[in-house]
Amino acid sequence: MAPVTKTSPNYTAGRGGSAVDRIVIHYIVGTLAAADATFADPNSGVSAHYGIGEGAVHQYVSEKNTAWHAGNFAMNQRSIGIEHSADAVRPPSQSTYTASIELCAQLCRTYGLNPLTQIIPHSSVVATACPGTVDLQRIRNGVKARL
Repeated sequence: MAPVTKTSPNYTAGRGGSAVDRIVIHYIVGTLAAADATFADPNSGVSAHYGIGEGAVHQYVSEKNTAWHAGNFAMNQRSIGIEHSADAVRPPSQSTYTASIELCAQLCRTYGLNPLTQIIPHSSVVATACPGTVDLQRIRNGVKARL
């Protein structure tokens, strides 16, 4: 599924010399439309590279730039952030998992990443409940199977 471009003003140009070596998995705590609105708002101070949900993939920040997603600037510089439509009681849909696995497999190929060790939960970067109901192992295993 090709991403639809949705521009966010919340990013830092470039990656400060860092190479991409992680994919950080998040949940939106809402729908893709909520992520669209939050990331379009310059006052929110947050963004991600991609959002997935409701049958779509949106790209907010170019992979060559640093999105503000992990709560740690050094990790932001070396990672790609992917948001998933889900909340505390609603896990991602099957179509969201399918699109996530496809996107993560493409990113792992592009950047030479091991899906079992380099796709990480937001909670491993900072203390947070995120990625909540997202089954990280399902994504890792699905990506490994595709590679």
